[in-house]
Amino acid sequence: MGKDKIRIEDNINKCFRNYLHDKSRYLLLYGGAGSGKSHFAAQKFLLRMMNETNHRLLLIRKVARTIRNSQFSLLKSLIYDYSYEKDFRFRETDLTITNRNNNNVIISVGVDDREKLKSIHGITSIWIEEATELDRKDFTQIDLRLRNKTENYKQIILTFNPVDANHWLHNSRPKDATVLKTTFKDNPHLDDSYKEVLNNLQYEDSEYYDIYALGNWGVLKNIIYKPFEILQTHTTHYDEVIYGLDFGYNNPSALVKVKIKDGCFYLEEIIYESRLTNSDLIEKMNRLVKSKSEPVYCDPAEPDRMKELEEAGFNVHPANKSVKDGIDFLKSKKIYSRPDNTNINKEVLSYSYRTDRNGNIFDEPVKFNDHALDAIRYAVYTHCRSRNGNMRIRRI
Repeated sequence: MGKDKIRIEDNINKCFRNYLHDKSRYLLLYGGAGSGKSHFAAQKFLLRMMNETNHRLLLIRKVARTIRNSQFSLLKSLIYDYSYEKDFRFRETDLTITNRNNNNVIISVGVDDREKLKSIHGITSIWIEEATELDRKDFTQIDLRLRNKTENYKQIILTFNPVDANHWLHNSRPKDATVLKTTFKDNPHLDDSYKEVLNNLQYEDSEYYDIYALGNWGVLKNIIYKPFEILQTHTTHYDEVIYGLDFGYNNPSALVKVKIKDGCFYLEEIIYESRLTNSDLIEKMNRLVKSKSEPVYCDPAEPDRMKELEEAGFNVHPANKSVKDGIDFLKSKKIYSRPDNTNINKEVLSYSYRTDRNGNIFDEPVKFNDHALDAIRYAVYTHCRSRNGNMRIRRI
């Protein structure tokens, strides 16, 4: 016998319950990390999929491929958690979810595919995740998609962290929007270890704590790197290819491919995902890493995980973890990113030196939202130092 279905309404956090039936055109859910705002947006979408008819709901992020491991993955996991999997059909190729009982459908599109976005019609509601990734023109194009008469209310849900007080969502957000600010303190289901990370930010950096724990708009100071120059396309021929890997579980595991050409470094985000066991990570790397002979520089604090990677055939090496020297080295190099490196591009905008409440600046970064940047530093600094003869690379 299958599991009994769980009522979604009974699993909505108290702070969100009054917004379940909010019908305003714009519902802005913002605040600190771990507050459950994306979780609630997914719950609301699922309930509308089951309780209303003639729906064509749209998932949006700045870059289409990031929807797979964010909104689509969250919706799918909730459907299984609540034992409704027999009521839904998932199509992984184009990230669609269909209700078998009423043919309501959720589709996905990124703002990076403007032509596809313009061709979409008949949308009944929209959920924009990481809405601060979008500029005002992006949002205007999305808003125009929600224009047809429908039997149900039309709504755009925006979920985001308030990283930059200069952002248009803070200074010129849509009129007549319903706005809800939440923090990790509103989420009784949050993992205790992550609560500790957020609480400890008050001792690491007051501005980070204000933004990511308390959910207040702010402007991060003492940013370490200039934003990496973004190229739409990278050259196809390189002198070398290397990888950097930062292990995680509650935090994301981050694997970054670094292509080297004429002393310049071209970044490609390969994996950035939480809750990956080592078996999950190896399975993904087997699919995504084209050549196992290319070096992978890993955090040496995880020797057992490195050993498993080596046994799976990967050319793993312990990274040099000198933070200050590694940062200084990267700051002296020309580094290029891509538009679809969403996590790299986001991390570099908030990666800053630690500052105390008295404004004293420390020569070390805040340890938060730094997983991809650590992976990049592991790869570039360790590999280039070894080539210069300053250190010896050993196999695990």
